[in-house]
Amino acid sequence: MDRLNLILRVRSNTRDFSNSIFREVDIIDYLNEGIDRFKQIVPELNGLDYLTSSTSVPSLIPIQYHHLLATYASARCYAQDERHYQATTLMNEFEVKLQELLDKVQSGEVVIIDPDTDLPVVLTDNEIDYVDLSAYWDDYTDDYDLGVEGVE
Repeated sequence: MDRLNLILRVRSNTRDFSNSIFREVDIIDYLNEGIDRFKQIVPELNGLDYLTSSTSVPSLIPIQYHHLLATYASARCYAQDERHYQATTLMNEFEVKLQELLDKVQSGEVVIIDPDTDLPVVLTDNEIDYVDLSAYWDDYTDDYDLGVEGVE
């Protein structure tokens, strides 16, 4: 979703169809503030740029999560208008879905692709790290207690 569509989504969420309640400048600021929040929670999105033009797209955010920027901006608009119940409801939705995204990125279900290189931002092909206990346990494998002598 580009910035223009995100603004229209915010206007729809806030029922501001006449474009008279919330200024576009504020909505854009809130969208970019939402990008900052994405960067705080999901470190893999640190390369994400602000939406500077109407055709700017949050390229590192997976498409199915673009709407979260509009959700965040809508919550901030409601807070600005002192409609705290709506603001809290939308902000809770944003935070829950952002945590869901983080969990999916960490588990490998969602892969963030760099649009410039078409490569994953984070590679998950690391070897599994574990502690080798064979040096500890191998010394005692021959000394297992076979039970009491004479009792079968």
